[in-house]
Amino acid sequence: METEQKSKELSEPESESSIPMLAMKGIPQEILALGSRLADTKYQIDLLGKSGWGCLTANLHGLETSGEWDGPDDALTFFSKIFPFAPQPVNSESMGVFQVPTGRVIGRSWRWWPEHLNANSEARLAAHLSSQHAADSTSYFFIPQLAVVLAVEGQNRVSYCREKQIPNIMARVSKLDYPPADRMRIYHVMRGNTRQSWVVLHDRYLQLLQWPRITLPALATYGVHSHHWPAHFPAVRHIFDELYAPQQLENFLAPCLDLNAIGEKIVRKQEEARLAAQPVSMALTDMPVANIWPISLTTLFIFMLSLLLVGMTMGNGMAGKVSLITAGASASILLFLMTPILVVSRRMRREAVTPYPSEDLSKAPSSGTAEG
Repeated sequence: METEQKSKELSEPESESSIPMLAMKGIPQEILALGSRLADTKYQIDLLGKSGWGCLTANLHGLETSGEWDGPDDALTFFSKIFPFAPQPVNSESMGVFQVPTGRVIGRSWRWWPEHLNANSEARLAAHLSSQHAADSTSYFFIPQLAVVLAVEGQNRVSYCREKQIPNIMARVSKLDYPPADRMRIYHVMRGNTRQSWVVLHDRYLQLLQWPRITLPALATYGVHSHHWPAHFPAVRHIFDELYAPQQLENFLAPCLDLNAIGEKIVRKQEEARLAAQPVSMALTDMPVANIWPISLTTLFIFMLSLLLVGMTMGNGMAGKVSLITAGASASILLFLMTPILVVSRRMRREAVTPYPSEDLSKAPSSGTAEG
């Protein structure tokens, strides 16, 4: 019995010690420092928010993209606000269970902070974190290109381990690749007095930098450089107009613009404008001429009446001759009105065929009526 108990006590430390460390081999020192600095920045921002100073960090704490208050940002949301083109977790690859350096983990204390634990709760938590089941219900994403780990499940324990100076956290880790630096370009643009910084991936997808003072130095460390706006891209003014309606793509957490789609939209509008400027033939009856239809109907009535008189008189006598002359004149006028002899632009034809509807003032609410 005693032998079994000793073997059981020895088995747990051995199983815990058998968990490998998350390897950081081959990662440059400047990237290692960047990953640690990013994790520490998130922790300091959450501390500010906990103390009631979250407003100092604007939307990096407390405000989701929908505008709702939800405490500290989760790791994925925070990362996507700092680094453009943050990949979706569905693109990750499972690696296994590892001892993850605490100083590289971005967590989120949204349920509890270390001071919320009483003595019994803290003892149970410490025992759990040092047990072989510590990785249960955890899900961490390791981004090797930036030497940082994003905690999705098991995120509350990160601040506890930081405060208690626990060097490593046992967790289930998945690899999440960040786009290579040579596929991204930074562009500083201006429109009027507005200056913005954009990042373009694969010469196609564009995202606006929300925090350029944080993101630009981080991207420079990663190896992303600034360039002049290329001539083959859509004009800057078109991009500014499209920034209000970015598209959510399946590969990235944050919405972005598709430059190819914007270019196709511009070409389509230019083609429509070119076709609208081409001339077409129109008759006077097709144009918005005042009283054109009363004049046409009156002329048609005179023509029909003249034909009737010609038939009755057989063209003889003064009445017959006058009827013939009147019929010919009215026929000429009708031919002039209804034959497409005028050349106008397609835009004028479209406006003539589909005129703007007149407003029904009788249905308009009075100034003293409040809308429900």
